[in-house]
Amino acid sequence: MKNIFCLLLMILCFNFYCNSQVYFPFKTEDKQSSILAYWYNCKADTAIEAAIQDTVYLHSSLQIYGPVLSDSFYVKAEVYLTNDNEGYSKSFLVKKDLQNIDYTIDMLENYFLLTVPVYQLKNNPEKIKITISSSGENLEKWINCKYHKLYGHIYDFKGNPLKSYILIKSEGFNDISGVWSDASGYYEIYLPERTYNCFYVNDGNYKLSTLEAWAWHMIIDEDQKLDFRIGTGEVYNLNAWSNNGGFGSFFISFRPMVLFKDTSYIQEINNKEFKLLDISPDLDVKDITVTINGKQTEIYTIQKYFESGKDRAMPAYLIQVRRLPPCLGKQTIQVEYEKIIEKDGKKSFQNSMGYFQFYLNFYGFSDFN
Repeated sequence: MKNIFCLLLMILCFNFYCNSQVYFPFKTEDKQSSILAYWYNCKADTAIEAAIQDTVYLHSSLQIYGPVLSDSFYVKAEVYLTNDNEGYSKSFLVKKDLQNIDYTIDMLENYFLLTVPVYQLKNNPEKIKITISSSGENLEKWINCKYHKLYGHIYDFKGNPLKSYILIKSEGFNDISGVWSDASGYYEIYLPERTYNCFYVNDGNYKLSTLEAWAWHMIIDEDQKLDFRIGTGEVYNLNAWSNNGGFGSFFISFRPMVLFKDTSYIQEINNKEFKLLDISPDLDVKDITVTINGKQTEIYTIQKYFESGKDRAMPAYLIQVRRLPPCLGKQTIQVEYEKIIEKDGKKSFQNSMGYFQFYLNFYGFSDFN
């Protein structure tokens, strides 16, 4: 129990430091520097998730960040294509508890995030002008847009191409863009340069015969090829970081989930009772493959722990792997598991994969800047 407590403490400390190193807002007295805008350009489409009777909408979005000037103020966005041709222009009222609007407003301390669905532009914009104005103050900023191509193929675990959709989630879990793959499984989408909370990949059979593939903390600062495989499980809440003072390894934490397993019971952790939901496969080193920037690495250890909240918990895993040279720059971690279960003479497969990205500093330690 003491070892599990140490593992949880280590992971909580890592999450604390990651969450404290945010890109926004920029802690500066210059309010203008904290104005950001991103235009996510994609073809409008839909997807049906039959098992949960839900319709997913793929659409373009505009996100605007900035300082709160007063209880009520206006934000104007002017989006320009090549040769200064205006592609979009609209003003928004920003006010707490505003209702019956076609955009969302999130406020945190003295900053806001405005998200609005928009139509697809014929090209990605080159510049965005944001004006924030109230009765006593006016801020203006020009933003030069920068885009990179995300592309690849989507397969099942037998190597068959899947016509699937990928959803882009910039901050939390709200969809701000997305794209379908074609019949060969190929997809591509151009995204604004930034760090994304996650990408979500679904073949439309969620909770029927498959679950989802995920990519976490994705750093879009160059064109990237990411191939996905969709199976009967998930690599959920994937995190990776460097052992900054020990054995030259990476820590990797994730919570796997699989179809057709749903067990709950009371689990005592640190002399406290938790309601434990167990939808996780029982994994060993032999069931897991980890690659770093496309090269398979050695798994040193795997340890099971409990991801917990106030009174609920779920099984998760912490694995340690060997760092691979060059231990410098961006690291793309891919975690994949596949386990064969035999019951009543029949075989079934529990499998999934996921990505996580982070940067290392010059000495190969986690770079949280």
